[in-house]
Amino acid sequence: MISLAKLGIILWKLLPSGLIFLCGVGSIFLADLIIARTGDIEDIALWATLKSFMMIASTFALFGINQLLVREPKATPMLIRIGTVNILIVSLILGIVGDYLDFVPTILGGIITIIGFSFSSMAFQWLRSNLRVNEAYIASSAWRILFLIGISILFVNDVATIDMILIGSLIIGGLTATGLLVRDNPTKTLISIHDDIHTIKDIYILGGSYFLAAVSLAIASYGENLVTHQLGTTIDVAQYFRSAVMFLFPGMMLNQYLAAFMGTVVRQEEPRILRILRRYFLIGLLGLVLIWVMMIVGGYILEMLIYGKTHTSLSLAILMALTSCVRLIYVLPSAFVGVVADRHTLFKSSVAYLLSALSLPLFSVIFYSLGVSVITSVALASLLSWILRSLVGIKLIIHRLTITVHSE
Repeated sequence: MISLAKLGIILWKLLPSGLIFLCGVGSIFLADLIIARTGDIEDIALWATLKSFMMIASTFALFGINQLLVREPKATPMLIRIGTVNILIVSLILGIVGDYLDFVPTILGGIITIIGFSFSSMAFQWLRSNLRVNEAYIASSAWRILFLIGISILFVNDVATIDMILIGSLIIGGLTATGLLVRDNPTKTLISIHDDIHTIKDIYILGGSYFLAAVSLAIASYGENLVTHQLGTTIDVAQYFRSAVMFLFPGMMLNQYLAAFMGTVVRQEEPRILRILRRYFLIGLLGLVLIWVMMIVGGYILEMLIYGKTHTSLSLAILMALTSCVRLIYVLPSAFVGVVADRHTLFKSSVAYLLSALSLPLFSVIFYSLGVSVITSVALASLLSWILRSLVGIKLIIHRLTITVHSE
């Protein structure tokens, strides 16, 4: 067992980045609560759809280049240049598409939100790849904190709309990220497992695998609102979003924090991670069961505090909390696939990820056609999609564990 003293040292090192991260995701969570509590059905549906579209569209703008910054630190200058050009061109196209499909209120607003979020993601990946973890979280959290402030003051007082506040937050957040990028970068030893990028062609070939993985992740993470929007009504979208705020989003905070630096940890210390996994596997599973129960109980307590009564059925709460736990499991396998896997394995895994994500709308339609309600159909389909996604990387971890056992 790990000693309390050693655990204390680890937690102390993670404290600064953890606090900054909590400020960021906590701000979005509180903004979600405010919108869910004070907004009308149209406002809730607008935010749920706009946020989902922004997250999914950014994957096309980044085309996996942000993930390559972690995998291929030697190619950073080229990746930054090509990534910036790709963001600008794709954001222009998707801003127009989003307006045509009525996912965004205006073309300009769609373009700015995609550019702002994509640039924030790329800045975050570059900073964390260079082991500047605290600055990375500042870059990704700035616009989220500004958005909460805007929602709390401007939206509640009916001074500005949700999309206006989001655009302003992303612009100022982008300037903050730029300031962090141009600061002096202390030289640190970065382990480079691969050296596969030498030309622009290499970027798009290898980035294509990350792009497939990122698109599938965006569909798996935010596609529920879009599927609910297509199968159900505005009321269904609002109800699903409210339940997700209580029972799905809180668990996702821990998921997002671990996912944000797990890739660099695996890159720098894979043997150590495998040793810990062999030793504490069963304890980890018991911990997940405890987290699952805590999320269900905590979700109902939060729902009572916000609304004064419970709205979410027990079956839906169980499904959403369980999905959060599966997503937590997924963090480690995905890190191994993204950092350790060779080009061939990465591509095959990305295709499997995409098929897993596409099972979300497929299963949703099947369950709905069998008479299950729209909301329960989407929640159950989401859980199955994440289980399939997690199995992809678990196979690679088992293979790496087998290799290390034989080598010892």
